[in-house]
Amino acid sequence: MSMPPAILPALLLSLGMSCTDKGGGGDSGVPEGHGDSGSAAEDGPDLVCPGSADCPDADGALSVGAAKVPITPTCFESWQDDDGDAEWDDDEAFLDCGCDRLCPGDEGYAGPDDGEGDGVFQAVWMAGFHNRRPARGVHDDLWARAIVFDQGSTRIALVELDLVGFFRPDVLAARAKVDALGLDVDHVIVASTHGHEGPDTMGLWGPSDIQSGVDPDYIDTVTDAVASAVRSAVADLRPVDHMVAGQVDVSTYSDKGVYNVITDLRDPMVIDEQLGGAAFYDADGAVIASLAHFGEHPESIADENLDITSDFPHALRQTMESGSTWETTSRPGLGGTAIFINGAVGGMMTGLRVDVEDPDGNVWDAYTHERTAAMGTLLGEMALDAIEGGTVTTDPTLTLAVQTIRLPVENYGFQALFLTGIIERELFDYDSSQAIGPDNTPTVETELNLLSVGPIRFATIPGELFPELNIGGYDGSHTGSPDVPVIDPHNEYPPDLSAAPAGPYIKERIGGELAWVIGLGNDELGYIIPAYDFVLDDTNPWFDEAPGDHYEETNSLGSEVADIIDAELDSLLAWTRDNLWGE
Repeated sequence: MSMPPAILPALLLSLGMSCTDKGGGGDSGVPEGHGDSGSAAEDGPDLVCPGSADCPDADGALSVGAAKVPITPTCFESWQDDDGDAEWDDDEAFLDCGCDRLCPGDEGYAGPDDGEGDGVFQAVWMAGFHNRRPARGVHDDLWARAIVFDQGSTRIALVELDLVGFFRPDVLAARAKVDALGLDVDHVIVASTHGHEGPDTMGLWGPSDIQSGVDPDYIDTVTDAVASAVRSAVADLRPVDHMVAGQVDVSTYSDKGVYNVITDLRDPMVIDEQLGGAAFYDADGAVIASLAHFGEHPESIADENLDITSDFPHALRQTMESGSTWETTSRPGLGGTAIFINGAVGGMMTGLRVDVEDPDGNVWDAYTHERTAAMGTLLGEMALDAIEGGTVTTDPTLTLAVQTIRLPVENYGFQALFLTGIIERELFDYDSSQAIGPDNTPTVETELNLLSVGPIRFATIPGELFPELNIGGYDGSHTGSPDVPVIDPHNEYPPDLSAAPAGPYIKERIGGELAWVIGLGNDELGYIIPAYDFVLDDTNPWFDEAPGDHYEETNSLGSEVADIIDAELDSLLAWTRDNLWGE
C-alpha cells in the first residue's frame, strides 16, 4: 500500500488542517480508539454461528462448494510509454481504440467499439507503487474465488479477490447482493490478496495526486462477481467425506532458507516460514476445493509491469489445480478450485529483491512474468506438500464469530483523503464542526471475524498485519535463515527490541492445530505496526518517513491500531473459546 505523497499537504491546507494542528475543541467524549462499538466481552459478538437466530445449529456433516468468477477489467484503452518509466505523462499518447484495444489495421479488428475515437483516455489505473500507472494489457485473469461451508443451519462463504484491497463498505454492498439472491448464507468474508498489478479499488493510485483511480462501475462489477461466485459455490455444495490440512516450513526448501521466494524489507527480520494447505474431498475422492495460506505481497513484477495480473497467486493456484511441469520434474495437481489466502503481509513481506531458483537450476533475477511464474509454482508445490503431509479430519465442525470495532484515524493524510471524499468512507466519533485533533479524532468502523473449519482457525485482520505481531520473532527465531540476523548490522536506526511486546502472540493465542490470519479481511486499513516501533518524522509526520525503516507509518491509520486490534481480538477469542470451542 502506498499513499501519494504530494497530494496530502495541499489537501490539509484546503481543509484548514495542518500537520501541527492540535485540534480546536470538540472532545468527542468516547473512549479513545473504540468509539461506540462494543467488545465481545461486554455484549457478545454481533453474529455467532451456531447460536444466532438465523444459524442456531451446525449439526450433521459438513458440505463444501467452490467457484471462481473472473473480475478482470474488460473495457480499457492502452497507451505508449515513450520514455519507458511505466508512468503515463500528459504528452504520451493513448491509443483511442476503445474497450477491445484493437485499432484499425490490427488483426481481428471488427470495427469501432465503445469509447473508440472519443478523445477520452479510458484507463485502468493500476494499484500499488505510485500514481499514473495505467494498464496496457492483460497477462492473466483476476478472480473472485469463493468457498462455501455448510453445516446444519449454518452457511458461511469466504471469497478471495485478486485486488489490492476492498473497503468494508464495498464488502457490505457485496453481502447485500448475496442476501438478495436468497442463498441462506449467514455471513460472507471478503478478503483481498493485495495484488499490486490490478485496478485501483481504494482511490490512492489515480491519474494525479488529487484524483481517485477508482471506477465505480468496476466496484459494482466486483460486488456482482462476489455474489455470483457465492451463488455458484452454493450450487456446488457437496458433503465432505474428509478434509486434509497441514503446513510446511518454507525455509527448508532452499539453501537460502525462505529467501528463494520471500524477504523482509524492514527490521526486525521476522518472516512467518509456515505455508499452510488444505483440501476438501467428496465421497468419490474428488477435491472440491483447496486452500493455500502464506503471507506475502503479490508485487513480484514491480512497478515496471503494466500488464494486469494476479501475480504469483496465478501460478500457485494453477499448480494446486493442474500440477507443475519443469524440464527435470513434474507433479500432478488436485483438481477442484484452488484459493490463495494471504496472511500477515506487513512490514514488509515481499518477493522483490529475491533471486528465484527453480528445480531446473535457472535463477530468475529480473522482474519478469517468468520469474513470477517460477515463484508461484514453487509456492504451489509447497501447498501440495502441506496437504500431502497433512492431518485427515473426517468430521470437521464449523463455527463463526463476528465483532464490529472502530479504529482511530490519527494519520493526517488519511483524514484528508476521507474528508475530501477521495476515499469514500464514513467517519465516526468526532465533531465535524470542530477542527480534528487529539481530542477530536475520527474513527472508522470495521470488523474482526473468527472462523473455524475442522482443524483450521481463521482470524480476519482488516489490513496489513506485521508478522511479528502474529508470531513474535524478536529473539531472532523467525529470520527465515540461520545466516540472517534479526537486525541488519548496517541499520543506523535499529528498532529497540528491548521495548518489543512479549508473547504470547496472535497465532499462539488463536490456538488450535492451524491458526491462519486472513490479511486484508473484510477491509484494507493499511499497515498494522507494533506500537514500540511506530516512529514518525519530526518535521513532517505522516508524509515523510522517519530515519530508518519507517515507510509503513505513512500508510497506517495510526499508532494505536495494533493495540486496539490486539485487545479486541483477545476479547473475541475469549468469548469464542468459552462459548463455541469449549476450551
